[in-house]
Amino acid sequence: MTRPLKGILPIVPTPFGADGSADEQSLKRVVVHAIETGASALVYPGVASEDLFLTADERRNCLSLVSRLADGRLPVIAGVNSADPAEMVEITRMAVENGADGIMAMAVPAMEDQFGTWFSRIADALGPDRPIILQNLFKPRGADLSAEDMLTLAAEIPAIRYVKEEGIPSGPKVSKLVAGCGPDLDGVIGGGGARYLLEELDRGAIATMPAIELLELHVALYRAYTAHNRKEALRLYEASLPLLLIQAPYRMRLTKLILKSQGLIDCDDVREPLPEMDAELKELALEYYERTVRKPEMVDA
Repeated sequence: MTRPLKGILPIVPTPFGADGSADEQSLKRVVVHAIETGASALVYPGVASEDLFLTADERRNCLSLVSRLADGRLPVIAGVNSADPAEMVEITRMAVENGADGIMAMAVPAMEDQFGTWFSRIADALGPDRPIILQNLFKPRGADLSAEDMLTLAAEIPAIRYVKEEGIPSGPKVSKLVAGCGPDLDGVIGGGGARYLLEELDRGAIATMPAIELLELHVALYRAYTAHNRKEALRLYEASLPLLLIQAPYRMRLTKLILKSQGLIDCDDVREPLPEMDAELKELALEYYERTVRKPEMVDA
């Protein structure tokens, strides 16, 4: 992968049909929408893709579809996460076979004090010229590494070129990571659903990796920020917060509600056990969406 990872790198969700199976036709529409809307890369699968709830065949087939649709126009980053680091090595091999340009790998508790050993194995499975994004998440799913731990690991494993910090609060750790960037690390990517995006950009993050339902808004925000139009970036960030507040507990339910309202997916079912959104909340969420994303002045910003 020759182009650097900068900008908005949305996590592509996994649409499911009414019969419960992965809906590849809906997935195609979502991917085309992301490419046309200005995504800088596509991430599949990630946590927001319900990665732990996919079968091996679903993961393989859907990743292959995303890669074919991207067709070199923008990079595809495959999440390879699992609670079992040995399985992460195998998923990495599968990801390369199905067109991934790089991977995102989480430091997980099962790696214990052998993070270097496991990431070395993942790098070997990945092969040359493809980067690893080291994803850092709080426990119990992630290992919750310190900034110093991540910088040390990046120095030890040359394939680790980026880190994605998911901790809350993220700001101080992002600053430490950015200060440590150099020959061993190309940049820091924000996480946390872009709820802290403006602060992370101010602290030197070069990209963010949100869920996909606010892609138009996030692309416009990033473009305004990098054009030094802080007033517009602040306006768009503030506009995103009501929806991101709803997203925090409901996660993929909000993503799929909005995508279905756009006609991009046919069914908004999720597999991950999440709180249900009742009719009143759905109506409010779609009202927020219409006000902040669909209105012409936002899309054209």
